[in-house]
Amino acid sequence: MPITVVLHEATRTGAPRVGGLIAQGFARVEQVRVISLKDGPLVPWLRELVGADHLITCPSDDFSHEVPFADRVARATALLAEAGGDLVYVNSLAASSFVLAAKSLGLSVVLHVHEKADEIYHLLRHDLCKMEVLALADGVVLAADGLASDIVEVFGSLPSRSMNFGIAVDIESVGRLANAQPVPAFNAAGETFEGGERLVVGMCGHASPRKGSDIFLKTAAELPGCDFLWIGDWAPDEAIENAAYDMFADLKLPNLFVTGGVENPFAEMRRLDLFFLSSREDPNPLVLAEAIVLGVPILCFSEATAVKDRLGRSAILCFGPPNIADAVRVIRACEANKIRSDAFRQLSQQGSDEFDSNKKLEDVMELISRIREERYNSLDPLDAGGSP
Repeated sequence: MPITVVLHEATRTGAPRVGGLIAQGFARVEQVRVISLKDGPLVPWLRELVGADHLITCPSDDFSHEVPFADRVARATALLAEAGGDLVYVNSLAASSFVLAAKSLGLSVVLHVHEKADEIYHLLRHDLCKMEVLALADGVVLAADGLASDIVEVFGSLPSRSMNFGIAVDIESVGRLANAQPVPAFNAAGETFEGGERLVVGMCGHASPRKGSDIFLKTAAELPGCDFLWIGDWAPDEAIENAAYDMFADLKLPNLFVTGGVENPFAEMRRLDLFFLSSREDPNPLVLAEAIVLGVPILCFSEATAVKDRLGRSAILCFGPPNIADAVRVIRACEANKIRSDAFRQLSQQGSDEFDSNKKLEDVMELISRIREERYNSLDPLDAGGSP
């Protein structure tokens, strides 16, 4: 029977992209429908994965926090009833109205949790999540090891049927897309990024305080001898939360370049000498795994991410929260000729198989099989399709 995968949005950020990879994996073995609660730049990719007839994109205001939760559950129930199937994969606590909707229809539910405690409290305050959703879920998938303690902190316990998914990327696709032609990147004066002998430090994401766009900019200001490349949404029309944009426009740093939103970030990431995760909080940073697959060394901070123990031998991990002083100190010590050497970059790729989405999807399918088997065994023989 079909599986319905529910995404809370269709941005290029980590959680929706993971949801798309999971839907792609499901589609190899059974029929899949995807419901995205918002339109966004990921929609064309999702359409390619599952087909236009199996993708529903909701009007953005249908599941807004301004809509009463009961109304969101009613809308979710109608969508799931139309989609059919026996199991719903809810790919974020931000879409938790679908957990209640699925259970009201007698369907099984797997909930994929990407959010850390602070973000979960934020969702609860804005009525985008309810305390009962964890108890209602038939299975829980965690985006990172450390999220188990966050769930216990907020909800009091972790469901018995749970598994750690961690970071997952389509390794083959990343390698193939990295060979494409990079898009142009420009500084605030309109000058094009050319590359060359100078060290190139980069970050990939949707510019915002959470992603540390201000930390990235101020670090660039302290290191005029290096080039800094932000890959992703930056301007106000793309990233309205980018508090660093006014500084970017005022300072006009000659060494800070931005691409804006890109369909394929990997061609740009491949040009980097050092990937600097400037995020203040990033429990499931796909970009770190993508950097490892591409052989790009990493600089990050211990309090920013829950995957600090899986960063490979050429990662530089600083203790504490992201800060400009430590970032400047580390980057200043990096010599372009050494960090670009084949021997050094090959260290980054060691263990990249750990992030292979195909292997992780096997574990998810095993969890789903157990849930389906237990549900089947609990049904009345007539309901299960047997004889009276």
